[in-house]
Amino acid sequence: MLLSLTKKFLFIANLKTASTSIERVLSPHAEIRLVQSRFGKHQTFSEFAERFKWILGCVNMPDLFIFGVMRDPVEYVLSLYNSHRIEQFSNTPKLYTGDMDFDRFIAEWVPKNADQLRPQFARFVGAEGRVVANLIISYDRLMEGLAMVAQKLEVKELLNLPRNNPSPPGLERVELTADQIAWIENRCAKDREFMARYCNRLLG
Repeated sequence: MLLSLTKKFLFIANLKTASTSIERVLSPHAEIRLVQSRFGKHQTFSEFAERFKWILGCVNMPDLFIFGVMRDPVEYVLSLYNSHRIEQFSNTPKLYTGDMDFDRFIAEWVPKNADQLRPQFARFVGAEGRVVANLIISYDRLMEGLAMVAQKLEVKELLNLPRNNPSPPGLERVELTADQIAWIENRCAKDREFMARYCNRLLG
């Protein structure tokens, strides 16, 4: 989560959507930088607005360019599964997925880590449920969307985004069963609908 009072933007950092890479480029332009999960990197807009209402009260909210990235639900869940297979998570058994197949991930890991699989769309709406973002980029069109952001913010470095914190190779969509895909689609139905309605176009 990055807030710039000088360039007037708010970057909402979703999970598994190149947020670390985007932060590396935009952090020098932000006065408030929450770039670690323990400090609220991935909080929703509503959570951020409540926590920092004292500073948001100093800016004209319609002047802020609010943006972020959403990912196809199946790819999103697979990235969560694969990223937690790496050895560094073996010391945190609750988060580690290296010793489980995808069915165990669904049955055991997800209930224990519900905050990791929160609806993506919830990050981009206010307390009353209204969309607050001006641009929500779908991950499959990341560079196209960032080109729009680069022009808006006059930060050309976004056009050459560094690759940071990539998920390791692992389970792929073609390896999932029909039941596993159906589970993801059912759980993330609102994300799918939200993406179809709001992604990849200027809002507000």
